[in-house]
Amino acid sequence: MQWYFALTEDSTAFRQYAEMVMVAVHTAQKHTGLEPHCIYDGTENDFTAWLRKRNVRIIPHRSFVRDALEELGRQKQNPHLAAALSGAFSRIELPDIVVHTGSGNDRVLYTDCDVMFLGDVVPELAANPCRQFAVAPESVRDDYVNMNTGVMLMNVDRLRESLPELREYVANNLAALEAESWDEAAYRWFYRDENGPLWDRLRPELNWKPYWGENADAKIIHFHGPKPYQREYIDSHWPELKEHTRGAYLTEVQRWQGLLEEAKHSCS
Repeated sequence: MQWYFALTEDSTAFRQYAEMVMVAVHTAQKHTGLEPHCIYDGTENDFTAWLRKRNVRIIPHRSFVRDALEELGRQKQNPHLAAALSGAFSRIELPDIVVHTGSGNDRVLYTDCDVMFLGDVVPELAANPCRQFAVAPESVRDDYVNMNTGVMLMNVDRLRESLPELREYVANNLAALEAESWDEAAYRWFYRDENGPLWDRLRPELNWKPYWGENADAKIIHFHGPKPYQREYIDSHWPELKEHTRGAYLTEVQRWQGLLEEAKHSCS
């Protein structure tokens, strides 16, 4: 099964996110049969060299909302807005991107950069219902209405059918999407009808948040909220994230740091 993630080089936290990608790729190749693909907006550098050594396919791509985000950033006097968000919006275009890879796969996995794989997910994902896409809850473990798009099993053939309408919806509602969670809000609002959400469910263990506590059955750990690199600066820089440093956050950060060292030395 193909696995996709996206990164933008001119993001202010590019180096930190590149390290999270290294851990994600290292653990995916260590524990799963996933085939990693990087949707990348940037130039060649030591990070892309590392990806190529790990046989990660790099797909050059600039988000269709990049220019609109640049304009919104100017209006909000935030010059970093577009770089910070355009990578995440690339997941919307994944149904078309997959076509250009020539894979012929009808379902793929998309994750944010801030994940690590602790077990093989491919057999379970292959068997999971996925009429359009399947996701797990965000902050509350049994809340599938307020779901999280940090881990998405995507039926790209079905999603391609609605892609033109979704792109138009995002373009017309970009400023309003900020009120919730940008591209995640687009999925929450667009893929629903009078009966409720149209998405299928993934077990929470496929998108496990460290602040939920330890779980030996978790297969994908997602650093939703505080990232590993933010650990030392929560109180001074990101106090709003402090409530999400409970549970197993510190334990998982320690595990992540060890895996980062493995990832860095695996290609040396």
